[in-house]
Amino acid sequence: MKLLKLIVLPALLLSSLVVLNSCESDAEMDRTTDFEKKDIVMSPAQEPQGLAVPSTGIGKMDVFYTKDTRTLTYKVTWSGLTDSIVGMHIHGLAPVGYNAAIVQHIISGVGASSGTNSGQYSAQFTATGPYRFSKSGSISGTMPVDEVVIKEQDLLNGMYYLNIHTKANPGGEIRGQIVFQ
Repeated sequence: MKLLKLIVLPALLLSSLVVLNSCESDAEMDRTTDFEKKDIVMSPAQEPQGLAVPSTGIGKMDVFYTKDTRTLTYKVTWSGLTDSIVGMHIHGLAPVGYNAAIVQHIISGVGASSGTNSGQYSAQFTATGPYRFSKSGSISGTMPVDEVVIKEQDLLNGMYYLNIHTKANPGGEIRGQIVFQ
């Protein structure tokens, strides 16, 4: 019986270590998984009911999330807006059809200029044309997922959206939910 215990106990300990190591490997593999979604539609119809505006504005987003660096990279293009842009932001936490607070300023105010924008989380961006007055254009940037204001699980669950605000529609003219499915 003593001999059996001497053989079984070390075998159990060894198998436990193998299981724990494989869990750590799975966690490391999860950390390096990236997510990408192209051509997310942005439209006036995505503004919450009652706030949807008459507009021929359309847009699209391409988003890429790198888990290893906890960085969301985005590219937004738009056209047909009713007026000049007065703001572009990422908002959260909100599912489709609901509003939420701004968590990332991309363009703030009519006087926004190219480069690093103001706000707690600043976007580095490039834009085509004089975007602050454009009814069409494109912009790209990055957003840190810091696990304080912006949480990875909420991002992956589609709880953030991008909204373009115009002079004619300061509450938002076109909107798109950031989703990876």
